[in-house]
Amino acid sequence: MKHQAVKHIGVIATVAILAGSALAQNEERLKALEAEMANTQAELAALKGERNDLAAVTQEESKLRFGGYGEIHANWVEGGNDLLDIHRLVMYMGLDFNDWIKLSSEIELEHASTDEEYLLIEQLYVDFLFADSVNIRAGRVLAPLGIVNQNHEPTLFNGVERPNVEKYIIPSTWMLDGVGLFGSPLSWLNYEIYATAGLNESGFNGKEGVRGGRMKGRPGLNEGALSGRIDVFPLMSESQDLRLGFSGYYGGTDNKNKGGSNSNTNNVSTDNTFTMVSADFEYNLSRVHLRGVVALGENSDSSNLNAAYEPTDGAIGEQIFGWYLEAGADVLPAAWKTGKLKDSSLIPFVRYEEYDTQHSMADGDAADAKYDRSEITLGASWLLTRNLVLKGDVQFCDTAASGSTTKYNLGMGWVIN
Repeated sequence: MKHQAVKHIGVIATVAILAGSALAQNEERLKALEAEMANTQAELAALKGERNDLAAVTQEESKLRFGGYGEIHANWVEGGNDLLDIHRLVMYMGLDFNDWIKLSSEIELEHASTDEEYLLIEQLYVDFLFADSVNIRAGRVLAPLGIVNQNHEPTLFNGVERPNVEKYIIPSTWMLDGVGLFGSPLSWLNYEIYATAGLNESGFNGKEGVRGGRMKGRPGLNEGALSGRIDVFPLMSESQDLRLGFSGYYGGTDNKNKGGSNSNTNNVSTDNTFTMVSADFEYNLSRVHLRGVVALGENSDSSNLNAAYEPTDGAIGEQIFGWYLEAGADVLPAAWKTGKLKDSSLIPFVRYEEYDTQHSMADGDAADAKYDRSEITLGASWLLTRNLVLKGDVQFCDTAASGSTTKYNLGMGWVIN
């Protein structure tokens, strides 16, 4: 019995020792598993943090907007200079500070170099979006007159060159520095109104009207200006749409770059205001596209302007006037709009325009008939995609003083958005 008891005690002791050893090993394994789980959780937290950081970066990047447009032209002028011109390269950048404050900008280089001093900020403004009906815009904006001045990307107008009515009468591209309101109070009505710097009368002449009076650097605020437009949409449907635009400008002209007022060697006092009224329309009926612009500008003191500045390119007109009508149609068959041509359009067009930068003259100032001009442009725009266009046209240009001059133009333009 005694030996059996000892034997049982030995067995029990052995089992206890083995159990204790197993428990100790399990405890070590448990601690190891807990350590691995802690490491895994830390790695998961790190990955989550990286993902959040990446999401934050992506969100910041999504607030930036980049784009631009460009044009390359080839021009052959009967009896004139033939040339190849990298006419414009424009870079666009915008930033959404949040959902109601947005920055927009455009920087433009013309003619491939700065030799002609045309590297400038064409637009730079901030929109404060409060409601559909009323918002604030502050900075450098485009004058709200005509069609092309505010919508001049090459895919948005026909012809290699912009209509001359919207160059010599409405001096596109016409920039204004100031502040204004814009909005769409009704589904069929848009408006814009701005208080800005005015024009520089010392740059006016008979050939180009007020075009030379645009201030591109640091415009003076000696005499300000008001401008605005309304757009009405009486027809809006899938088959047709019509937009009617009415715009105006009124402002003093005794301003100069870097501030102050103008002086002249003839010591002639001027008190001029420039006023412009304009109307435009765009009508689309299925594949047919019609558009037109009319504009009348008036200088209130053109006689004294001529006496003060004695412009070499003709006397400044008391009134400048111009208009044009254009018709085009997409003739590319629907059956062809597949594959590589699925977004393509081929639009032959015709445009007739008249413009006179000496439409009327003050007493004692003589008009030059060569500034009473008309043009017929025949051409086509081939949009290979919505953002790339090839253009070609021929222009028959007449003046009241001489016969017709013929111009041949080829161009390519693109938009990045």
